[in-house]
Amino acid sequence: MTLSRRVAKVEETLSPTQLVLRWLAEAHAFGDVPAYVTSLLAQDPPVAPLDHLAREAVHGARTAMRGKRPELVEAAVRSALRETVFRFELVMRINVAAHELLDREGLIDAALSAHVALLTSEEKRDALCAERLARLRDLLAARVVELRAAQEARMLAEERYLDGHAALFPDVARAWDEQVRSTDIIADMAVRLAEIDGVPPAAPPDPEAPSRRTAELVADLAEPAKAEALDKLGEGRQALGIAAGWVRNKFAVAATPETQTTTLQP
Repeated sequence: MTLSRRVAKVEETLSPTQLVLRWLAEAHAFGDVPAYVTSLLAQDPPVAPLDHLAREAVHGARTAMRGKRPELVEAAVRSALRETVFRFELVMRINVAAHELLDREGLIDAALSAHVALLTSEEKRDALCAERLARLRDLLAARVVELRAAQEARMLAEERYLDGHAALFPDVARAWDEQVRSTDIIADMAVRLAEIDGVPPAAPPDPEAPSRRTAELVADLAEPAKAEALDKLGEGRQALGIAAGWVRNKFAVAATPETQTTTLQP
């Protein structure tokens, strides 16, 4: 058997996770999303990656179930499609969520650091100035918690559904690391300035808050991806059920008093 035939034989047995990870490695090799999309459009004719993955998932399931009863084959095909499309949608959602958070965080950092600079440059320092500095210090601390929770949620989703492989494109991953460092630096600066000005220390944080927020953010990644996958496969009723449950949980969390005090709303 030639090498190409052996490779083809192995690829026929790839699981949905392995199919998506192979695609992800190919996409990441371009460095960023624009370069990857440009490569797709350069194909003649262009082929959507999800269409290609779906065809491979179907072929793999049918090959693995060869000789089985038709209803078993169709069930395996349906399962393979669900798992493949869900993981693809999860990768997309992880990257989109990271982009949105980075865009928002850059603006928040600029605004808060400007406020801190204005407060510390004022010649007349009074109780109101100290109160504002304390509020900014606490807001920056909340942003650090939010970034850490988002990063932990992404890693948990990757561990659970992508065998621990990173979903972020390389350029987004670099931007994320830079943003975390920037927010940490500004938050540390605010803490030191508050200490110099004699501002009372912040109240001890709720030790359970970060884990609760991380769990919420994992759901924010996985549940919409599940609903989107089912909707694309024509299973609208089940997709609606998942989406409705996710939204209900978000409303329930938003209505919880302790959550409102530990989560900075965008």
